[in-house]
This record gives sequence, structure tokens and C-alpha cells, in this order.
Amino acid sequence: MKYFSAPVDPEARRNFALECNRLLFEEAHLLSREAFELLEKAELDAELFTQYQALRQKADVKFQDAIDHLRLIEEEFPSTETLAMLRAKSAGFDSRV
Repeated sequence: MKYFSAPVDPEARRNFALECNRLLFEEAHLLSREAFELLEKAELDAELFTQYQALRQKADVKFQDAIDHLRLIEEEFPSTETLAMLRAKSAGFDSRV
């Protein structure tokens, strides 16, 4: 088992988190593709379809995990574009109103 130490630089930490997220999406995509390959078999029966459904469910859960992870990344390590957008929005906001 490999262990990774998190980089200290915020941009490096964000990039590391994004790479982990990319791997989550890749795993979800592979599960999804495996599921659809089952449907392409000529002798599709109830058992094979049950296997398809189980794989699709695993893929859906993995996709949701990846989406949740990406949201967390944006909260914890906002991109420079996100920060610029937030600054622009807050510049037009008057807290005295």
C-alpha cells in the first residue's frame, strides 16, 4: 500500500486533491463501462442483468463520491478563478444596506 504525504503549498495541495478526484471519476467510468459491456452480450438473461444493475449502482455511488469530493475541493481549495469571481461579487456588495 502506498502512502502519500500532502504537499504544503496550497496550489500543490489543490492539484493533489484534483488528481485524486480524477482517479475517482476514472474508477466510476470504468465501472460504468463494465456494466454496459454486460448489456452487449448476446445471451443477456436475468442473472446478467442483475450483475449489470449491481455494477451500475457501484458506478453511480462512485460518481457521487467523486462529485462530493470535487465540491469539497472547491470549498477547501478554491481555484484562483473562483476567488476572483467571489472578490468581484463582494466588491459590488455594500454590507451597510
